[in-house]
Amino acid sequence: MNKDHFKLGMRRLAAGVSLITTSNGGQRHGLVATAVNSVTADPPTLLVCINKNASAHAHVEEAGILCVNILADAHEDVAARFSSSVDREKRFDHGEWKNIVTGAPALVNSLVSFDCEVRQVVPYQSHTIFLAEIVGVELWAEGISPLLYLDGAYRLLAEKQQVFSVAS
Repeated sequence: MNKDHFKLGMRRLAAGVSLITTSNGGQRHGLVATAVNSVTADPPTLLVCINKNASAHAHVEEAGILCVNILADAHEDVAARFSSSVDREKRFDHGEWKNIVTGAPALVNSLVSFDCEVRQVVPYQSHTIFLAEIVGVELWAEGISPLLYLDGAYRLLAEKQQVFSVAS
């Protein structure tokens, strides 16, 4: 298997952008992730994959809580701030944050925030798979305009334009 081909192929998979946050020892931590999926509705559970080298990885594992904030297209600046190691301690200075149930910070005005308790941790190579049961949900936004990640860049979802032909 050619790893470079795998990476190029995966760049073609459009993914929603999630901001994963946690609180550990009174400090807030977060990272941007695209490897987030639903697992089951009974009980409501998400799968979140986090690179073991990510600054927030150990905090999520130790705290056992996380909040998955699904970012809207207006949050590209938030995604960029949490993707950079510059001014890591100032990541939460912008935006409005609220605790829903667990104490993990939820981003007010994201599309949705899923507040979760980690139920199972599965190490796999460079990443850890967190199976997280949802204990609180906040639907902040009325409209749905997600921030997407494709081919190494943030993208916006365009509405499909229908073309109608008028017969004469």
